[in-house]
Amino acid sequence: MEIFRLFAVLHCITLCGAALSASPISVTNLRVGVDVRFPINYHSDGQYEVTFKRKSPVGLKVLAWNSENPETPYRIHPQYIQRVRFYRDGFVEIQDVQFDDEGVYEIQTDYLGDQLRVNDQDLFELRVFEPVSQPMVVITGNCNLNCSASSGTDVTCRWKRQSADGIGDDTFYGAVLPLGNMSELQSHTYRCIAENPVSVEMSGPLTMEMCDGDGDRGPRNRWIFFLVPAFSLVILVSAIVLGIKRKARIRSSKLNGEGLIRTC
Repeated sequence: MEIFRLFAVLHCITLCGAALSASPISVTNLRVGVDVRFPINYHSDGQYEVTFKRKSPVGLKVLAWNSENPETPYRIHPQYIQRVRFYRDGFVEIQDVQFDDEGVYEIQTDYLGDQLRVNDQDLFELRVFEPVSQPMVVITGNCNLNCSASSGTDVTCRWKRQSADGIGDDTFYGAVLPLGNMSELQSHTYRCIAENPVSVEMSGPLTMEMCDGDGDRGPRNRWIFFLVPAFSLVILVSAIVLGIKRKARIRSSKLNGEGLIRTC
């Protein structure tokens, strides 16, 4: 499942490198800044008129043209005049999609004959996202793993745990994963995965060296409890020895001075 998920996102990224085609049968998720095309559905060799509308959150007519003169649309909304394009081979394109472009759009085709009739209407829903950045991991408390991404919209986080032998991967949902001690890090590798509908990013693997700070961190911190008192004891013993040696030198100097006086 993980491979299929990553493949789907990479496939979207490849398409988004050019222009993504919106579908009238599903929600279209877009990265901010890409171009999106809306296919025109018409079933007539006669004269017809096409209107490209935005239905929500604000209703307005974006573009309209007649099949007799498709090169020159007779209506372009000022908000889109620099970014909307009509192509005779059957689609409308909005360039450089922004967050404000999110919403529901409609392409309406009116067939012009003896009687005007509305025959085709296709609705398209766009959702626009900022891609997620590579997740950052902060370790707090008693080895609690906290995952976050500095950028991205509608970001969700999950944890991937892999055993040392590569068998038995597990997934934990949520940004915070409490381990409690380092025993889990000794036998497993953890990675945070941050994702949204248009992107997936993964942190580097977590090792024992990363799980330090306040709280009980396992064997490494237990060594510290022994090393600090031992180091203090060495310093105290060294000071006592140096003091004894200093007193001995002073006593020896006094004795030598008295001997010289008696000799004289």
